[in-house]
Formats: sequence, structure tokens, C-alpha cells
Amino acid sequence: MKRLLIFFITLTAAFAGVKAQSVEKELQADPNRAAGMFYALPIGKMPKDTPAPAGKRPFYINHYGCPGSYYLDKKDYYTDTYATFAKADSLGKLTKLGKDVFRRIKLLCQDAQDRDGELTPIGAQQSRDMVKQLVERYPDMFTPDGYYSVRSIVENRCIMTMQEGLLQLSAMHHPIIARSKASVQENRFMCPEDKILTSQRTDSLTLLHYNRFVSLNSSDNRLMQSLFNDPFYVVSSIDVPKLARQLFILAGNVQHANINKKVTLWDIFTDKEIHQHWRKQNAWHYINYGGCTLNGGYQAYLQRATLRNMMHMGDSVLKRYSPLMHLRYTNEQVIMSMACLMELNGCGLHTDNLDSLEAYGWANYRIAPLGGSIIMIHYRANHDDPDVLVKVLLNGEEARLPIKTDCAPYYHWKDVKRYYLRKIYRYENRRFSHKKR
Repeated sequence: MKRLLIFFITLTAAFAGVKAQSVEKELQADPNRAAGMFYALPIGKMPKDTPAPAGKRPFYINHYGCPGSYYLDKKDYYTDTYATFAKADSLGKLTKLGKDVFRRIKLLCQDAQDRDGELTPIGAQQSRDMVKQLVERYPDMFTPDGYYSVRSIVENRCIMTMQEGLLQLSAMHHPIIARSKASVQENRFMCPEDKILTSQRTDSLTLLHYNRFVSLNSSDNRLMQSLFNDPFYVVSSIDVPKLARQLFILAGNVQHANINKKVTLWDIFTDKEIHQHWRKQNAWHYINYGGCTLNGGYQAYLQRATLRNMMHMGDSVLKRYSPLMHLRYTNEQVIMSMACLMELNGCGLHTDNLDSLEAYGWANYRIAPLGGSIIMIHYRANHDDPDVLVKVLLNGEEARLPIKTDCAPYYHWKDVKRYYLRKIYRYENRRFSHKKR
């Protein structure tokens, strides 16, 4: 038994090492991935679908997507960084590289001026490509007798992403009936609020652990020395962690605009520094949207109304004869929490060890990049088929669910509905019982 336990621990450690190594290699292959949830999902070649069991055809698609590439909605990242470099330049404190970085920041500021949170042309193309691929991938769903409901929360970039998708449908000359809507009403099941859960995100214990994790993953001295020629000025006048983070965020955001053909900021960081900044950001996203047990492990349940609505809609369409599709556009945080709540591809991970995220393959850019989506597709043989199957796509790829099935990646609808509704019920029952005490 002891030998078996040692073997299992060794095997787990080896597996963890492979997972961690793959993240590092992915960031080296494409530093843009280090932007995490602000990584622009490349649409690329159409994924291959596992053939559905004999006779089963899609009849309902329930899509939740987030906006494509957009300009940062907090202009401080641009203006504060510009002000820091402008002041240092006026005092003669910039190195040759520092002056060149200042030049690049000026270009970024000019490109993003008055475009806070606006969808970029790259983001518009992402939305069009996604819809085009969906049509080509599931042509049976797009018929004259089908019905298509397209909705967005009231955020400029989400509305623009929705509109680009509709324009793509129109450009493909599909004679379909589509209804679009953007309303605060949509927040009930597309971007719900829960003040209690939100207030628990960063309690003192969680912040203590996170700040320790940050301190162990910070080494900004080399970067500062490469940009500024006076160490005393850096110590007395520069908020080093803040500036390093701002430069990292700007570096990740360059990919979203056409200016990426002229400018990059990744070259000012080493591979190790990029990895460290990503680790800090990844841990922060896990704390806020995942199953981090430091703050209770329930943050993903913020999207329980969204998941419950997904289950409700799946039942409500069973009597329909013609195809139906819901295209819903929300923000990337919703997609992140939904993926964690649904435990897609194992990202429902629960741990208090922020160092272990890489080892378990929990990587924000894999879960909810810009242009990402969760799509549940329902299949049946005919209108009277009692055994409806569903398949879930995470960012266009077939996803693994935490549910037993004899036909993966397809799952029996009755099993999926039972699993998720019970999961929501257990959480709400626990919370209500705790409140009564």
C-alpha cells in the first residue's frame, strides 16, 4: 500500500510538472496569451466535430459569448503610464530604451484616445468569423423556418459584437428571422449580481495569501533599470509594482488593435517576467471567478441564474419542430465563472494553493479569452425522441463535462439537467440554511 501511495504521488507530481511546463511553453510561443482573459482568441481552422450518435441532429443552440478584442475601458492604464514617462523624460531620467518605450506609449495613447472599451476592427472580425464558422459547422440549424434570438447586455463592446454577428448572418444571405435586443433586463440571466458573494471575494485572509503570492512572483528591478538611468529616482518617484503592471497590461492589449503591426511592448520583458506577471493575474482571476477555497470556493455561483436559465431553455424548446438558436453576448467574466461553475474541462478546480493552478492546468487564457464562448448544442433523432443529447463547446472546442456518459463528448440531457440543477439547489439550500442560523 505504501509503495502504491508513493507511486501515485510521484505520478501526480510528474503530471503536474507536464501541465506547468506546457503553460510556460505556450506563453513563450505566443506572449499574447499572457494577457489572460484579454487574450484575443484566434478563430483559425474550423475544429472537427465528433460525429453524433446515429440519427441525432442538432435542433437547438444556446450560445453565450463575450466581446472580441476591445480597447481598455480604464484609460488610466494609458494616461498614468504616459504621465510617468513624460515626467521622467522631462527630468532626463530615461535610458535609450526608456525613451523608445515612451515613444511607443505615445502611439498607443493616440490610437486609444476616446475609445474606452470600444470594439476594435480585430474584435469585429472575430465576431464575424465566429458566426461564419457556426453557420458552416451546423448548416442544418440555419433554415427559413428557424428562429434566432440575439441579445446583449448593455455594454458598448457587447452590443457591437452582437451587431457584427448579425451583419455576418446577413452577408451570408441566409433567409432567417432574427430578433435582437440589448436591455438591462438581460442582466438577470446574462450578468447577474450577488452582493453577498462579491463582498466575500477579497476578505483579509484571501488578500493575505494573494499578497504573499504576488511578492514571491515579482522581480521588477531589471525592468526599471532598463528604463530609468537613476536608481534613486526610481526609489523616490516611481511606484514600481504599479508601473510594471501597467506596462504588462498595455503589452497584452496591443494585440487588439491594428497598431500591433507597428508596436510591441513584450520585448521589454524577459520570458520569466512575463510568466510571473501572468501567474499573478491568473491567480487573481481564480480568486474572483473560480473555485478558490480561500474565500469559500463559491464565487462561480454568481452565475447560477445564468446556468439555471440554460437548463430551463433546454427544456422549453423540446416541443419545437423548427430549429432555434439563442445568441447571447455578455462579458468575459461571466464566461469565466460559467465555465468554472459547469466544471468544463476540469476548470471547476477547488484549492487554496495559488501555486498549484498551473500544475492543474487552470489557465485564464484557455478558459475565457476575448471572443470566447460557451455553446450548448442539443441533438435528437426526431421531434418525439425522448433521449435528447447535448454537447458543450468551450471557445469552439468540444468540452468535457463532470458527468458520466456513454457517448462523450455527447451527454444525455436528463443527466446534464439533473446534475446542474442539483448543484445549484445544494448551494442555495446551504446558503439559506446558513442564513437562518
